[in-house]
Amino acid sequence: MSEADDELLPELDLRLTEENPEDLYEHAPCGYCSCLPDGTIVKLNQTLLNWLGRTRQELVARQSFPNFLTVGGRLHYEMHCVPLLLLQGEVREVSYSLCRHDGSTLPVLLNAALRRDTNGEPLVIRITLFDITDRRKYEQELLRAKEQAETQREQLRTQNEELIRINADLDSFVYTASHDLKQPVHNLSGLFDELKRHTTFHDPAAASMVQMVDEALQQILSTIEGLTEVVQRQRQLELAPAEQVELRPFTEEVIRSLPPQLQDHAAIFTLDFEAQPTLRMTRASLQSILFNLLSNALKYAEPGRRPRVAISTERVDGTPVLRVQDNGRGLDLARHERDLFQLFRRFHPEVPGSGVGLYLVHRIVHEAGGRIAVESVVGEGTTFRLFFPG
Repeated sequence: MSEADDELLPELDLRLTEENPEDLYEHAPCGYCSCLPDGTIVKLNQTLLNWLGRTRQELVARQSFPNFLTVGGRLHYEMHCVPLLLLQGEVREVSYSLCRHDGSTLPVLLNAALRRDTNGEPLVIRITLFDITDRRKYEQELLRAKEQAETQREQLRTQNEELIRINADLDSFVYTASHDLKQPVHNLSGLFDELKRHTTFHDPAAASMVQMVDEALQQILSTIEGLTEVVQRQRQLELAPAEQVELRPFTEEVIRSLPPQLQDHAAIFTLDFEAQPTLRMTRASLQSILFNLLSNALKYAEPGRRPRVAISTERVDGTPVLRVQDNGRGLDLARHERDLFQLFRRFHPEVPGSGVGLYLVHRIVHEAGGRIAVESVVGEGTTFRLFFPG
């Protein structure tokens, strides 16, 4: 070693060179025990005596080491550890509990080695024991946490199954109720039309009241049809298989299927699917998404301005995104963003509608594992970006 290396070494406290091996053995941070092959204790350190709450005179040559293990630990030591010691000469990190004089137990980790005499006969077993109280507490806490997590997971599974059942019951109820209500309301609307044709109202306020009743009947019919559409669409989506859909021809087909009164707007459609030419989902789902978004883009066009609708795709961090942008009336998101996808919410009362379309779009995208981002400026237009799983 060079002089430079000597200069880097710290000054050694000479008292450290006077460490007493016997004291080190007696007061080591672990328990030491030497016993005969039959388990009789022949030597142990003060640390182990303190753990057991016994004296050396009580144990040496008078007690067997397995006697200080629990009943299960004693059986394991004699049936497992001793044969292993005879076979391979050592065992490592076996967990036991020591029985103390006061009746309590101490969790320990045992390492043992068998020493043989010159004739190869078993002579003495040297045992080292480590206090693992803190480790056992940690393991028990982990076990409790795991049990709690499993219990919570089971509760969530049960709750999820219950919610699925409730949703199915609600869908069935909504479908049945809307189906059963539709005909009576149609009958009521027809009777009211007949009443208007054959009755003369002399009260000046009658005309406005008749109009209010007529509007109320039409709103009831619109609500019932909206409920029916939601349930029917959901049932169609559950039955339809997912497939890889070519976006350009499919979107062109949806545009051609728009109602004639919407096509009268002479809207300009721009399609760009180069970034993501296909999407994997059910055709019914994609048809519902595009039909509702494109219908809204035309229905809520800005008066006096030719509608322009751009449908395109992009990829964001590997995620396919479907984008629908219009130059229509726009929405005040500061006021309406929280209600945007709620059932029967309408934000332009002057335009006829049921308030079902955006609810359906959101539900379909959400159930597909995706999300929707919306940007809108009043008087300039709205952009919907639909993020789908990659």
